Amino acid sequence: MKKLIAAMAALLMSTTSVASIALSGTYTGTLDDSGVYTQDLVTTLVGSTAAGAVTVTLDKDFAVDDMFVESTIAGIKFKLGEVDDVTSIGASTTIGPITVGVNQVSGGATTFDASGTFAGVTVSSTNVTNEARATTATYKVAGIALELQHAKSGTDHQVEIVASKSIGQSIDAAGALSGGITISVDHNQNAANDAFEDGSWGGSVSTAIGGLGTVTASGHKTSADVKTIGLSVTSGIFTAAWDKVGSADGALSLKAVVAF
Repeated sequence: MKKLIAAMAALLMSTTSVASIALSGTYTGTLDDSGVYTQDLVTTLVGSTAAGAVTVTLDKDFAVDDMFVESTIAGIKFKLGEVDDVTSIGASTTIGPITVGVNQVSGGATTFDASGTFAGVTVSSTNVTNEARATTATYKVAGIALELQHAKSGTDHQVEIVASKSIGQSIDAAGALSGGITISVDHNQNAANDAFEDGSWGGSVSTAIGGLGTVTASGHKTSADVKTIGLSVTSGIFTAAWDKVGSADGALSLKAVVAF
């Protein structure tokens, strides 16, 4: 499969003498209250031609994490390669308000995905023919952004809910939003807001304070009554944070994040 990806990449790059190379990534450095500094770097290279694009993602040791090629032919977008350690061949197209796709995992199953926006509600579903499919719906009404996620794991139905609203924001001459307070509430998510956790509740309040930065206070409670609280201030590339989990002592950290 990797030989096929390399051959496709060479073919795309050879279709024209003019190819553009784009470099992007994120550097993250964290200093904890013990004086230990750790760092991470994710770099993405995209080579583009009129025929398509080749994407390669490297970790901090410059090992290849992702490598895939993309090309659109007759309205069908093809994607071949490795993403998150899974190698597959996929194709997708848009029909009216619906985008449908099929993906064949190397040596594995074929999955079907679909997404679209209907009456202001954006719905996306992965692996739609499988009982373990995952579906996400988002909607915004009266200034409140709502997101509902449903997934099936065995016989269990996993449902996550997120709601957020900004109060007192203003719009500048360029149309950008500024100021105000943003309030967010979630149910059945873990403290990091990146995985399902049954019976948990969380939320945050954030606002920009001139001369200081964006201040965020957050809290989370599991079904076992384990509480997590946090306070952070972000200014430019730096975020200073204090976090406390359960009965453990609070921990201070300073993080620098540079996206390029």
